[in-house]
Amino acid sequence: LTDQPGLTPDERSLIARAYDRLDSWKMHCKEIHDRARESRKIMLLQDPKQDLPDAERKTLQLQTLKSTINNCVADQMDNIPEVVLSPEQPELQSVAEDFTDVMRFVMDQNDYERIHRDRVWDYFVTGSAVTQVVWDPDMDAGKGNIALIRWPIEAFLWDPFEQDIQDSRALIKVSWHPREWYDEHYPEQAKYIAESDDAHKDVGRPDAHEGVTDVSGSDLVMLMEYWYRKYNAKTRKYKISVAYIAGGALLSHEEDMYKHGLYPFVVDAFTPIEGMPVGDGLVQELVPMMRYINRYARYIDENLAMSAKIRMLARRNANLDVEALANWDTNLITGDSIGEDAIRWLQSKPLNGMAPQQMIQFQTDIKQDSGQNQFTRGETAGGVTAFSAIAALQEAGSKITRMHIAKLNFGTKKMAEQIMWLVSQFYTEKKVRMIRGADGKPKQVDMSADHLMGGDALEPQNERDLAMLPPEMQEDARAFAVERQKKRKPKGEVLPPPPYTVQIQVQGRNPLRVQAQNEMFIQAYTMAAQAGQDFPLTLLFELLNVDGKDKIMPVLR
Repeated sequence: LTDQPGLTPDERSLIARAYDRLDSWKMHCKEIHDRARESRKIMLLQDPKQDLPDAERKTLQLQTLKSTINNCVADQMDNIPEVVLSPEQPELQSVAEDFTDVMRFVMDQNDYERIHRDRVWDYFVTGSAVTQVVWDPDMDAGKGNIALIRWPIEAFLWDPFEQDIQDSRALIKVSWHPREWYDEHYPEQAKYIAESDDAHKDVGRPDAHEGVTDVSGSDLVMLMEYWYRKYNAKTRKYKISVAYIAGGALLSHEEDMYKHGLYPFVVDAFTPIEGMPVGDGLVQELVPMMRYINRYARYIDENLAMSAKIRMLARRNANLDVEALANWDTNLITGDSIGEDAIRWLQSKPLNGMAPQQMIQFQTDIKQDSGQNQFTRGETAGGVTAFSAIAALQEAGSKITRMHIAKLNFGTKKMAEQIMWLVSQFYTEKKVRMIRGADGKPKQVDMSADHLMGGDALEPQNERDLAMLPPEMQEDARAFAVERQKKRKPKGEVLPPPPYTVQIQVQGRNPLRVQAQNEMFIQAYTMAAQAGQDFPLTLLFELLNVDGKDKIMPVLR
């Protein structure tokens, strides 16, 4: 610990406990961290275990595994999850639609499509995708907003005795910054940060930083984001707190951060490991077979190199000019013997055909085992030409993809639930903004927590919704609104849970699926026209998913 003044005994104990757990937990997390780093290098075609230390020629590293992972990620990007909120009370139906649009607005503000891509990449490559859901006071020009942060598993430490991160005694997030960064962000506390942090260089530091020194000569300093919780037996809830520590100095300490009582992290595991909150990735499962493929490719490459090299065997007593014989620019070569027995050509023996066949078979096995067969990858299928048959085979081959979609959607649901709680806690001011609705058009929405959580259900703009309910339900609806107003007004330690259920639906972006849906709508329009039924052209284009639709519809109308 540093000689930072003004720290209470409890804060000094907190710093010591944080470093003790960091030193202890990094040993338990080391295997997962090392496997994650190795997997990322394999994706860069830099497998550290592929080449022997004394190997003269580098082993060829083919793109089969990387291409398979890219196709797995592409499948998930064709099925990006979308949050839909269902109200627990019927009078909140219109408010639920507004809240769904606000949820979409929050995700758009955080560029969720990019975050989802990075999250899916971590899910398949390292086996664990970590996403943080926090309130960032610096967003929106200092007004604050909800932030979604993707974080690498190599810079994340968990309680080794718990399988669910929400049951952990603490969670640690690590990042590395130059000294100037601390001087700018924590000007009062930066002077108490220790000069070096060599004891923790193996924790969360990117491989790209190895051997890199700053122009000032100073090294990077580790910032530890230490999240911990305390249980309140009276309220039967946990209080979540966070301490920011660097070089033994306490930079910031926030207690009772979030009213939901949960750690602001969501972890998606590819292949769960019993007893751990993280998992193993597709790369580690398939890389043993990929190493055989690379080895066989090296055999083929070496055999081709040997076959392309010309070798001659010359008899010594033939007295041939060997240098002239090896020089193809020499037109005249002299010797005592020029018979067939004086020179013999040596040709390398062709490689056994089993090696290339086995390499191709292993490549096929990788595609099949990962669910990326020739139909899901869009490769040409021999003997299958009908569109309906290809679509059926693609649908059958996407079972594994649908399983991973369901697993990732569960993580998205957990993120959405935390976003709801943060809206309830921090969207305290009445604020009307223009945001994008479900139809893609801008609309005005009151983004205050009182409105989104149903606390203003008795205000005049919501009387119409109440009047649409059956008479026997209106009294219960009014009582519900009054009760929520009473609970929210004190702004005390406990907030009522959001009165919504999170549902996840998939935005299908698969071109073949879109094409099949468009063909179905056109067939329905054709049948209606043949039967003399009224099927307006404007309705057809409303259903179709085509480019330039926004320009076509005004003309049709």
